[in-house]
Amino acid sequence: MSRKFVFVLSVFTLLSFLLYVGFTLVEVKATNGEVNILSHTGYLDSLGYYHVVGEVENVGDVALNFVKITATFYDESETVVGTDFTFTELDSLLAGRKSPFDLFLLDTTQSMKVNHYSLAVTYLVTSPKPIGLEILSSSSYIDGIGWMHIVGEIKNIGTVKATYVKIVATCYDEMGKVVSADFTFSDPSDINPAQRAPFEILIEAERASFVSSYELSAESTQYALIPEFPSLVILPLFMIKTLLTVIVYKRKHIK
Repeated sequence: MSRKFVFVLSVFTLLSFLLYVGFTLVEVKATNGEVNILSHTGYLDSLGYYHVVGEVENVGDVALNFVKITATFYDESETVVGTDFTFTELDSLLAGRKSPFDLFLLDTTQSMKVNHYSLAVTYLVTSPKPIGLEILSSSSYIDGIGWMHIVGEIKNIGTVKATYVKIVATCYDEMGKVVSADFTFSDPSDINPAQRAPFEILIEAERASFVSSYELSAESTQYALIPEFPSLVILPLFMIKTLLTVIVYKRKHIK
């Protein structure tokens, strides 16, 4: 084998490796997973357990699962008094989607010592679920003993049966901070294509009093949900429509 041929072969091999590395780097950069914690609230419940309820958002461009939130609890002297973890209520978190979480310290003695806490998030990249669920309507009310009921109806708009259809509620206070979260399954939990099913989520009385608004999400083993129209955008659109109506009215009467 000539030296010239060996040199050309070596250069070709080196270029091939560099191209491979380059494409690999580009691919990694293009599939970036990242999760932000949007808001959270810590509180001691009526049974003496310390809870941290909050919400995370997938701000990357890939779907995620096993989104794990770990809390470290401290007393006033910065000494660790406990730690615990949970996963987001939604198992699969599509790019741009949010999910609540609710974790608690399962020790009443240590819970009484909590002064503050820190949170950390880990996750895995997964394949995105196709859109196949739609919440048709929902409403809420407070019952005679102070519990909040969120009732509604969900539909399977996919082409196969949706199994274990889970509906998740994220509840906010007047400032938009998460104060409670819970979930339920549709009744029945499996929904055939083009079929619909009701659901009801209960928010306990001690947290319901803090709730000013809520958002719903859902998923099944097969599908993700069509995102609901953001409630915070409805008011500005209504104001714009009202303003345009007033302008048109004034113009007509000025003439």
